Amino acid sequence: MEFVDILLKRIEGENELKKPVNALICFSKVTTGKALGALISRMARFRPDKSSVTLLNLIDKEQARDIEDENRYKTELFSGIIPSAEANRLSIRTFVKESENYVEEILRTAEEYDCNLVLLGIGSSLFNPALWHKYLQLKESSSMSELDFSSLLARNRLSIGIFLDNNYRDGNRIFVPLLYQEDAYVFPYLYQLAKNPDVTVTIWDAIGLMESDPKFQKLFQFIVKKTDGEVKLWDNNKKIELDFIQQQDLMIIGFNGWEKLIGSPLSWTSHLPSVLIIKDSKQALK
Repeated sequence: MEFVDILLKRIEGENELKKPVNALICFSKVTTGKALGALISRMARFRPDKSSVTLLNLIDKEQARDIEDENRYKTELFSGIIPSAEANRLSIRTFVKESENYVEEILRTAEEYDCNLVLLGIGSSLFNPALWHKYLQLKESSSMSELDFSSLLARNRLSIGIFLDNNYRDGNRIFVPLLYQEDAYVFPYLYQLAKNPDVTVTIWDAIGLMESDPKFQKLFQFIVKKTDGEVKLWDNNKKIELDFIQQQDLMIIGFNGWEKLIGSPLSWTSHLPSVLIIKDSKQALK
């Protein structure tokens, strides 16, 4: 089955979107955890009541030594994350884990709690596209030295979203570049977000996917209809300017598209909002 048919089945039939989402949210910084909590609440708002979120705060030995009272730390840590999730009828699990191998901890937790989506958050101190030119390896970054992205992506068989937190507040204005055909795997995610009130999505179809493929046209038209026209195409006759990028709250992009974008000469790539990079489970199986 061509992947466009997979997407049509997912969204037009909404078969998979009717299944509960069991998300594992991994983060080191509190602000990033709060941002991811708000994001998953929006993404799962229209999913069934049995959806769940497992919050995993990964810390190293130095961070663990700084925690004087573990119960107080957990209470303060998760108090800003749990309310938004509970408001959307999501069941919550919370963990604080000291680990020397974040990859193993993430994979083990995802398997133990039967998660079907992993969201991994990175704080703004690491928000530097220059670090992401090859397989998203950030081994030399001190605060995330325990996490090798290339290993995680190679071994993980679930859908994974890598969230680059750049002072995320809300996701009302979303920008979605399509630089490869496979970047369309982000459609189910933007579709779920676009169903929320006050959300507008702008798709930059840089490769003319909607014009050249009738199936993608059908998919896009369905999404537009179901979101009351809040998903729109960027006019390719216009240049994307920095002021437009600075008005956006979130960029959603496919894994391949992200690597191409940050390697491009476009000046605005150094001024991006928060970014959600998607690698779908169908891609992981390749």
